[in-house]
Amino acid sequence: MTDVLVILKVYPESDEINLDTLTEEINKKLPQGYKLVRKDTEPIAYGLKALVAYIQMPENTEGGTEALEDIVNGIQGVSHAEVVGVTRLGF
Repeated sequence: MTDVLVILKVYPESDEINLDTLTEEINKKLPQGYKLVRKDTEPIAYGLKALVAYIQMPENTEGGTEALEDIVNGIQGVSHAEVVGVTRLGF
């Protein structure tokens, strides 16, 4: 079985949300077998930035990326999160 890399864009509730703290919370809530491999920020508007998280997860996960979105959307300080890309790792 191989893994996939999910690119998840996380929008904070306000510009006062610390994205490093938010990244730590996401990392703590990830299920076993999931791994945060990279993070970036992307400007949205007026000083507000989105967190772009690159998460490695098992390919054959029931429900696909929906469970990952639900986990991240349940974290305090997150306005909403959406998957913007998925790519298969390995062959």
